[in-house]
Amino acid sequence: MNARRHGPSAQARRNALLRATVEIVAEQGMAGVTHRAVTERAGLPLATASYFFSSIDELAKESLLTFMAEEQAAQTATAEQLAAHTMSADEMGRMLAAANRPRLPDWLAYCEALLHAARHPEFREAAQDALESSWTVARAVVRAVGAPEAEAAAPVLTALAHGLALDQMAVGAVDDDTSYRAFRALLLGYLLDNGHADLALSLARAGQPAGE
Repeated sequence: MNARRHGPSAQARRNALLRATVEIVAEQGMAGVTHRAVTERAGLPLATASYFFSSIDELAKESLLTFMAEEQAAQTATAEQLAAHTMSADEMGRMLAAANRPRLPDWLAYCEALLHAARHPEFREAAQDALESSWTVARAVVRAVGAPEAEAAAPVLTALAHGLALDQMAVGAVDDDTSYRAFRALLLGYLLDNGHADLALSLARAGQPAGE
């Protein structure tokens, strides 16, 4: 990353370039990131990008790393809020369905960042950190319904969330009710498959937080 120190005005211009890059990545993929496209989106002179970044690759890299770090912080905050809650399987399903509505353009940028990490190893640590933050949220949700084995269930719930979001962004085929049923069925099925039939049946029938 660029080590040059900037005043508030310069930092604001630099941040505008980073955000503009994320928006272009979301709309066009990494191939759409050019000096002209980014500066026009940011409303800045063409030379601004070269002042802050030595190359378009450096700008693209820092924008994705910054974006992934912001996503990680947001997911961590959500997990901390969930830690003090209990909920039923129904509440869990509806909460996840609402939370999983694609936030455009950020969700597209997130998916592009994951794809970029698959092709460029230097991005994989940031992608892993972002995924682990999503798993932290999923673990908090699993614990909130009183279910055991949250560590093992979290990546499964996260993978379902990403798959549903991709389908929704691509063709708009996934509504909140579909997502709700998918999350609820996955959790209850996971409990059944791992020997927790009584808990699964209790959550399914009563719709109350475990332990009540």
